[in-house]
Amino acid sequence: MAKKSKPSLKPDRVRYGVGEWFGKIVSSMTSSEMNEFSLKSTMSVKAADMPCPFRLAADPDARCNKKGGVCSLRQYREDALGKVTAQGGFVTMCPNRFWAGNKVFEWIGKDLVDSQKPIIVREVDFLETPGVDEAKDTEATADAVGRIDMVLMNAANELEWCTVEVQAVYFSGKKMAAHLDQFAVSGLNGMPFPDAIRRPDFRSSGPKRLMPQLQTKVPTLRRWGKKMAVIIDVSFANSLGAFTKISHLSNCDIVWYVVDYDQATGEIVLDRKILTTLESSVEALTAGVPRSREEFEGKLKSILKGTMGKKVVRFS
Repeated sequence: MAKKSKPSLKPDRVRYGVGEWFGKIVSSMTSSEMNEFSLKSTMSVKAADMPCPFRLAADPDARCNKKGGVCSLRQYREDALGKVTAQGGFVTMCPNRFWAGNKVFEWIGKDLVDSQKPIIVREVDFLETPGVDEAKDTEATADAVGRIDMVLMNAANELEWCTVEVQAVYFSGKKMAAHLDQFAVSGLNGMPFPDAIRRPDFRSSGPKRLMPQLQTKVPTLRRWGKKMAVIIDVSFANSLGAFTKISHLSNCDIVWYVVDYDQATGEIVLDRKILTTLESSVEALTAGVPRSREEFEGKLKSILKGTMGKKVVRFS
């Protein structure tokens, strides 16, 4: 008599989901906390009235200003039995995440302005719109072509300063709201497996957003003899190409501060510093291996024939 074959188990699945939510690590939250946060995430920021724990060291009254309250993403694995576990580190979604304990500003201040407690001036207009008289145009500031994220200054010598650009990561895929709704289920037991595929979009965050900021601002700062610090996390840094590293601060244009987070506590740590030039930074941000012509043409054919036909416009 032939033996009955055992039913095949589903392969493991891995997807990105919310990693930190209103400042708390999701994998360590209770069911009731998940339910509460799901409700808060559907409210307006004002209605939610949730503190931002990462900004509290700088502003004791700081409140979350991120829609949905998602601080970071993280990968989750669902095994064949349906058990969901967190894996890997956090991917920074909200720039306020970098403010934790003001540590990153202490690191930058010590290196670039000789002060571990620098003054921080936020959103400083940098470029003027040609032909606009700012003294007469009250909207000139709002319409500024470019702003510096922050300027760090030595409190004892305000001529000692540097600029700071902060870059979190965007994501691609279905809106986060549907995933956050999964936590509203009464009696939820553990982390639900994310409902859809979402991925960190390093290309949009780097070449499309950060690179123009550097190309616009660093040449002028370089002429002025000033440095720029760029704050990113490890996941972002690992998506970039190789940098040409400079051995001494005096010869670099940009210092990249690459941070990471303790997976158990969320504590921010400095993973590494990269001293480099503007030109090398642009090369690292744009790094990518082009497809072969055969692969590219194969992709075109699959779009024409497959389910992605909505990308095609045909004229009759």
